[in-house]
Amino acid sequence: MIKKRILIVDDDQDILRMLEYGLKKLGPEYEICTANDIFSAIDEIEEFHFDLVLTDYMMPGMTGVDLARAARRMSPDTQVVLMTAYGTNKLRNTTDHLGFDGYLNKPFTMDQIRDVVQHSGHRLEPEEEASPRPAEEVTPVDIEAPSPPGDLSVEDHLLQLQKNAGTRCIIIIDTEGIPVQIIGPIDGSKVDYICALVAANFFSSAELSSLVDNQEIFAASFFEGDAYNLYVCNINGEYLLAMVFDSRLRPGVVWFYAKQTAAALAPLLK
Repeated sequence: MIKKRILIVDDDQDILRMLEYGLKKLGPEYEICTANDIFSAIDEIEEFHFDLVLTDYMMPGMTGVDLARAARRMSPDTQVVLMTAYGTNKLRNTTDHLGFDGYLNKPFTMDQIRDVVQHSGHRLEPEEEASPRPAEEVTPVDIEAPSPPGDLSVEDHLLQLQKNAGTRCIIIIDTEGIPVQIIGPIDGSKVDYICALVAANFFSSAELSSLVDNQEIFAASFFEGDAYNLYVCNINGEYLLAMVFDSRLRPGVVWFYAKQTAAALAPLLK
């Protein structure tokens, strides 16, 4: 069996490990490799053939676009997909000449990443390798990520977040500090007080932020404890997403899934 070799490039170690772990669940026919900077990625591409490179756009030193240029020179038939929070349409206008094989807007889901990997071009079978097509004749594959399912309920999204991020408890809180929906165990006698304090602290921090640096939108706050951490994320200015999770969990992974859940919940909570 010829494995499909995938290279993931991101300077955020938490995101990198989360993507690596999630893609390895696709099975033994996929070989998942990682690099946490452009230079390591270039070394990998020089030494090995990759069917697909998934690279973050913004990284220290050089960008994913720089990596794409290098990959095109070293391995013309390797597909390159750019992961970005920059904005796909605007980015396309500046990178069309590079011929990217797809873009992934952040936040994205693990299912979207798996779909990109599964639909990337397959390696040639051994008997075909004797006379491969020239690189310029390889037909580009449209592997842009699909939109997340639109028929999930608020509760479905919260349960999915709890499963993906491993959170103990998730609460949606309105601007008045009133709990709207709760997933996971929490002391019922304290929940109203907890929610009121979370909302008060969040919006106090938001006001402080606006006074310090004129920041209009305050995205999140984080409280660290010995046993549990509390992460609070702004959904749409009208609701907050609060998560209690074990302090041994990596905050970066929780942040990643929380951001994509908040984006999915925003149109549902109006």
